[in-house]
Amino acid sequence: MSNCHHHHHNHSGSKNILIAFALNFCFAIIEFIGGYLTNSMAIYSDALHDLGDSTALLMSYFFEKFSKKDRDQKYTYGYRRFSLLSALLNAVILLAGSVFVISESFERLLDPQPVMSEGMFALAILGIAVNGIAAYRMSKDEGINQRMVMLHLMEDILGWCAVLIVSVVLYFKPWYILDSILSILISLLVLRGVYQGLKKIVTILMQAFPKDLSMETVREKLIEIDGVEDVHFIQGWSMDEESHSLTFHVSVSDELKVKELDRIKIVIKSTLFDMNVKNSVIEFEGVGHNCDHVTN
Repeated sequence: MSNCHHHHHNHSGSKNILIAFALNFCFAIIEFIGGYLTNSMAIYSDALHDLGDSTALLMSYFFEKFSKKDRDQKYTYGYRRFSLLSALLNAVILLAGSVFVISESFERLLDPQPVMSEGMFALAILGIAVNGIAAYRMSKDEGINQRMVMLHLMEDILGWCAVLIVSVVLYFKPWYILDSILSILISLLVLRGVYQGLKKIVTILMQAFPKDLSMETVREKLIEIDGVEDVHFIQGWSMDEESHSLTFHVSVSDELKVKELDRIKIVIKSTLFDMNVKNSVIEFEGVGHNCDHVTN
């Protein structure tokens, strides 16, 4: 049952990414036209941001599908980490786009240009609606790649809310410098999200112990299993923040037979599966025969 649900969930995730791509790409074209007509740097910054998002979303779609491939002789742990590669490329695209927008906006700070506030207001309403629909679809999915996409969409919504407020202010007051300031603030918000996403990605690639697992909790749960005397030398890592792997040593009585060891192994793997540990390597040893020093 859990496997069937998992595959259906991933199919839904890929479909929602594709829908988000279509919405973002079409709206990015509208934004570029709107940015030209309104002469707004904030609109241009959102247009570049959305174009970057569209490219990232398209890559996410293909990488997400590729990551579902079963393991083979070359990739014995499967292809799940290809979704991490997609999230990494998304972050790089947003980083480059944000730096470009900030540099352009600083030039506008020195020489503010008049903008069409009515056009900004209309685009802001449309932007909130389009990104809101895409964000609602993505909110139903999980995974680091989907969360990275969701982060893009939520930042877009916040950005358009800010554009909406600034357009109202500019309608009554010709404070055109606000347009440049807003574009810089939007870019800084994006960079903050990129930093957090990259930190998570690097943590996984460096094979840190899974964040949502407690080594002590794992040990306590396994020791409760009948026949297990001790659990030590626990090592763990994540494939893509959803699927974890563990290796550890289990001390048992010297009198246990192979049939009993198999029973204990089945119970251990079942217990770990409930903690999202999809892969586990168990080394049994007799009580008092600690082999930690041999493993390294």
